[in-house]
Amino acid sequence: LELLLADLAHVGRRLEKNTCKGTERSTLEKIEAGLEKGVPARAIGLSEDEKCAIKSMGLLTLKPVVYTFNVDEVDFMFDRDGIFSRMKKEMRSIQYSDPNTQQYAIVSAKFEAEIASKSRSEQIDYLSSLDLENHESVESLLCYNILPSLVQKLLGLSLFYTGPGVSPERSQTTKSYLYSKGFNALDVASRLHGEIQRGFICAEVTNAVTLLKHKSFFAAKESGCIRTEGKNYPIQSNDVLFIKWT
Repeated sequence: LELLLADLAHVGRRLEKNTCKGTERSTLEKIEAGLEKGVPARAIGLSEDEKCAIKSMGLLTLKPVVYTFNVDEVDFMFDRDGIFSRMKKEMRSIQYSDPNTQQYAIVSAKFEAEIASKSRSEQIDYLSSLDLENHESVESLLCYNILPSLVQKLLGLSLFYTGPGVSPERSQTTKSYLYSKGFNALDVASRLHGEIQRGFICAEVTNAVTLLKHKSFFAAKESGCIRTEGKNYPIQSNDVLFIKWT
């Protein structure tokens, strides 16, 4: 309710301006009518042109939503299928939610608080006491791993990586970047530095999973796992790039 009221006030102030014209005005009038009925902006059915016209508004109810359901630690660890089944039913009962497009997850605040309060060795002992030997599998279910992935998926973002191409002893400047659809190798260069963009020659590319099977980037190159791409190469999820520039 607070988000609806905030957007309604924001839209009202913009509509009072004489500079609000054309598609922007008609779109905001449509949104205002919906907000007054309790309908969030994301559920009004705006076209891409309409969304573009009001992009600068930053409306809160136009943003995508991640739903999290807090459950007890027993259900979280031992009845996940049952919880997910009930969660889907709950999603269908939430007004203006769409289980097919919106992201949702289960968390156990009590369980994660228990884990966070312990040292690494105590965490392993605690999980072992619950007959949970696969500690890495359990960690993958915790919210600090789950929620960033859900947000990334919801926003249509992927990861690419850049690095110096030398051993960690010489440099630890390998970085990861989020990017949206349509990002290419020259865009990567521009994210690093304007000089790299202007002097772009080519990008040596491999997949992160493939690279991790080798001791170094150069070892992967010697084994034939590295390919050379030009500036228009479309970046793929989990790419590792080595940019050459003059």
